[in-house]
Amino acid sequence: MKITVSGTPTVKVQYCIGASCQYFICVKKALKFIKGKAICGLTNDPCIGYKCQYASCGAHAMAPNGECTLNQRDRNVRELTDEAKRMEKDVSKIKSHLKKLGLDDYL
Repeated sequence: MKITVSGTPTVKVQYCIGASCQYFICVKKALKFIKGKAICGLTNDPCIGYKCQYASCGAHAMAPNGECTLNQRDRNVRELTDEAKRMEKDVSKIKSHLKKLGLDDYL
């Protein structure tokens, strides 16, 4: 699933989908692998991943809606560094304006 917001790059949201995630845990320990497919031992149906009431994350990174927050943490760090760079540019602009006005002592 991809989310696009006007003016921002495409962000791929990862969901904790059963056996494809290395941190996925079935609390009831009912997850079985039959012929390479993840099967729920309680219902004998394919594992539904984060939608199951017994789904959990070993890294404690699964949001209530099933999104993996491990990737969001990295994205937040990148956003903070980008914001810091923008703020540095703004400060340099303000410094140059104050210098032109002869008020460079105020910064």
